[in-house]
Amino acid sequence: MRYTTLLMDADETIFDFGKCEYFALKGTIESYGLRFDERVHKTFSEINKDLWKEFEKNNITNAQLRVQRFRELIAECFDGFEEASALSEEYISQLSRQAVLIDGAYEAVEKLSHDFTLYLITNGISRVQRGRLARTEITRFFDDVFISDEMNVQKPKKEFFDIVLGSIEEKNKARILVVGDSLTSDMQGGRNAGLDTCLYDPSDRVALPDPLCDYKVGSLTDIFRIASEEKL
Repeated sequence: MRYTTLLMDADETIFDFGKCEYFALKGTIESYGLRFDERVHKTFSEINKDLWKEFEKNNITNAQLRVQRFRELIAECFDGFEEASALSEEYISQLSRQAVLIDGAYEAVEKLSHDFTLYLITNGISRVQRGRLARTEITRFFDDVFISDEMNVQKPKKEFFDIVLGSIEEKNKARILVVGDSLTSDMQGGRNAGLDTCLYDPSDRVALPDPLCDYKVGSLTDIFRIASEEKL
C-alpha cells in the first residue's frame, strides 16, 4: 500500500451531518414552541455553512459562531424572539445526541481499519462530537480523535495538522493521506501540511484535476484502489 495512515474527516465523510442537523434543529425549535418548517431548516443550514467558512478563516470564534447562527436565524424567521443563547445551548445538546452515519460508512471504516491506521480529524464542537461518537461503535476503528475545539486551532490551519502529525505513529508524510469532503477545510488543510489529499465526493461535484486534490473517491472503499495508483 502507498499509504499506512488515513486522517479522516467526520461530518459528511462518516456522519450524515445533513440528517443530524435536521433532527437536532427540529427538536430545538419545537422545544421552544416555535414553528419548524423547511424554510427554517434551509435558512439555518445556509447561515451555519457560511459561519463555519468564516471560522475556518479565523474570522469568528467557535463560541461566537454558536450563538450568531441563531441570532441570524431569529432575524430571518422568528422576529421578536430573543432567546438566541438558549436556542444555541439546546441545539448543541440536541446535536450531541445525533449520530446518524452515512450509509455504508461503518462497514467501509471497518474494512479500512484492517489495512490502514485511522485517525478522526474534525472542526466540530467538543461536546457535540464527543457525544455523537459515544453513541456509535465506529470509534473503535480509530486510534485517536482530534477535535479543533480541544486543540484551540482548526482546519485548514497548518498548526492543526502539526499537532496531529506530532501525535500519530507514522512520521513519513508520504505515507499519510487526508480524506474528507471539504475543499476549504480538509483538502486545503492537507496541502498546508504537505500531505496528500483525497476528496470524498459521492455526488461528483468537483472535477479533477483540482490543485487541492490528489485523488477523488465516490466511496470510502475506493481508497483501496487509489492506495496502489500513481499520484495524479
